Amino acid sequence: MKGTLFIKIILVLFVIFSIINITAKQIELSKKEKLLEEKRAELAALQVSNEELQQLIDSGTQDELIERILRENGYVKSDERVYVDIPKG
Repeated sequence: MKGTLFIKIILVLFVIFSIINITAKQIELSKKEKLLEEKRAELAALQVSNEELQQLIDSGTQDELIERILRENGYVKSDERVYVDIPKG
């Protein structure tokens, strides 16, 4: 009688431990899947950016490419005026 009770307690503890362990692994898996989706989205954005840059390289001269990059970073030519549109709000 004592032996079967002991085995039942051990079995119940094992089942509880297994459920807790499986739940923890499921939570970890969900986090990893979310991270994977974020990285895939980041990869897709970088691929689009790389394709755009490759098209720029293929379609224009090096000077045009340099000028575009500089303009994107706020640079202007010395004889150029820049107008900024300030929306009324």
